Amino acid sequence: MPPAGSSMPPGGPTSGAFALSGSFGAAGQTNGSRELRMLKTQLALAVGQREEDPERAWLELVSVRERLHPLAETAREDPLLESDLQRFRGKLEDQIAKMTREVGDEVIGPLYSWIDLIRQRARLEEQVASTARRVGEARASRGAARVPAPSSEEEAATAVAAAEQDGAAWSSEVPPAPSAEIHAAWLAAGGDALRPGLPTDRATVRARGLAARPVADRVQGRTPGEVPYVGSKLELVLLPTFGAAALLLSMFAFATAQREVLGVLAAFGWVAFAGVIAFSVVARQRADVERRAAVEAMWLHVLATEQARSFELEAGWLRALSAALRARAAFDAHEAEGKQLAALATWRPDLEPVVAEVAKSSIAPPA
Repeated sequence: MPPAGSSMPPGGPTSGAFALSGSFGAAGQTNGSRELRMLKTQLALAVGQREEDPERAWLELVSVRERLHPLAETAREDPLLESDLQRFRGKLEDQIAKMTREVGDEVIGPLYSWIDLIRQRARLEEQVASTARRVGEARASRGAARVPAPSSEEEAATAVAAAEQDGAAWSSEVPPAPSAEIHAAWLAAGGDALRPGLPTDRATVRARGLAARPVADRVQGRTPGEVPYVGSKLELVLLPTFGAAALLLSMFAFATAQREVLGVLAAFGWVAFAGVIAFSVVARQRADVERRAAVEAMWLHVLATEQARSFELEAGWLRALSAALRARAAFDAHEAEGKQLAALATWRPDLEPVVAEVAKSSIAPPA
């Protein structure tokens, strides 16, 4: 590896400003043409410093080449810009090849290695960040509070064990699938719209669900909560009929001399009317109990199933995060990778930002 500030250029290279090529004309007003003009300026500056700092000059040329790729996609829709870009690309490749020959492998080799190592490190970093995002999404899917993702393999292993334990606990709470009638009662009551008002504590949901399941299962041949008498024509006829009869008998009892007989009949009428009202109240209470029992039983099944799957998914992403953290740590500790990367950064710290730009510009963005 050459010492800091060394260049080792062969004799005979010519220096000076690199002439900007092409004529923009109308294309000079577009974003693509302005970007190409800046790349031409960068190329001219790089060629101008190749004698005093060949390492930086070569990196600048490679940086221009990497930034030229996305511009080529834009230029396809502009014939003038595409023609100018093709001429510039040819001259750029000639300059890169010429400088590579002049500088030599003893200078270019460490730079190539530096770029490749930064690319590897960036991919490992993106893998860690991507799996950490997935862990956060898995936690959010069950409504858990947002907490920082594990930053070490040890923290990830602890989190995996906790997720597996919680997932096993929820899996043990998953009851047999409710009947179609219970599911219908759940949907009729509001279904998923009920979630904000329902408990999420495992002990509470379990206790309520287990107590409600026998009540809901006792209902046979109909949907829980749909008691036939409630709201039926029979109820709509009995209530006003008994009420009107009791009222009329009371009126006649006060208006005639035979108050004793009519008074007894009126009393029986009011008792019957009260009985009809009580029967309606009891029927509605029964419907409400059945409906709440169906909701509690269904909620236990829904929540336990979702939580078990969520913890299983989280544990899987935590294992992937642990593997990514382990790979990154191994890279940083390896002599030919992380330690060599640190040595290269010590060799020419002034070039580190340029090398990082060249390396990361050629890495595809995450999907």
